[in-house]
Amino acid sequence: MSRGIYSEDLAGNLRLVEALAPIHCKSCSGYHLARARKRLAAPEALDRAEIVELIRVRAVQHGTADPFDVLIAGSADTNLLATAAEAVPGAVRALYTVLDHCRTPLAVCEAFARDHGLQLQTHQVDMGTPADVFAADVIVVHSLLRFLPRSLHLGNLRAMRQWLKPGGAIVFSHRLIGEDQDAEPYYRAEYDRAEPILALFAEAGLRVVSLEQYREEDGPRRRLLAVLETS
Repeated sequence: MSRGIYSEDLAGNLRLVEALAPIHCKSCSGYHLARARKRLAAPEALDRAEIVELIRVRAVQHGTADPFDVLIAGSADTNLLATAAEAVPGAVRALYTVLDHCRTPLAVCEAFARDHGLQLQTHQVDMGTPADVFAADVIVVHSLLRFLPRSLHLGNLRAMRQWLKPGGAIVFSHRLIGEDQDAEPYYRAEYDRAEPILALFAEAGLRVVSLEQYREEDGPRRRLLAVLETS
């Protein structure tokens, strides 16, 4: 179990994914099952503490008068929902929305929300060409572009920009990995440096408010963590 009051039941997640993957994961190349098994063996998620702090700052600034809308754009499991819930102070009423193209992680998040009393909506959405309309104070994006062809990256970022409420922000995390490094079959595109991603932000009408780049502890890969607002 992960630390904190929003503990993830990783063994329970694996059991649920094992039941759902044969039904819903026909086009996922085994990703959700592999992810559930990996996290049970190594539960600590990358940059969780940093993302908690970035969301918390926004939640505190938002205040308690109106609900704080958090949208998670692409979710492999309960990690990002648990991270967001941990970040929001108890005095702030949060509404959570989780999007993914596959029903499996949405069902896992729904079970987590029931267990922890979170107000959650889930939507099965084509993340490459999202046509739905949402409104969020914070959008959390974690390595989503790796699962989409490069030709769809700009359109995806432009759609998320449109989902931001006035004063809203995107918390964007992305692993940088060279094309020559080992990649799993579910990844569709990789960036080995930040510059092309920063250019996408600008073209999508997004302004970089903060940016960190750091090397992951377990190898040569690097990670980019940014906060974005509308230009």
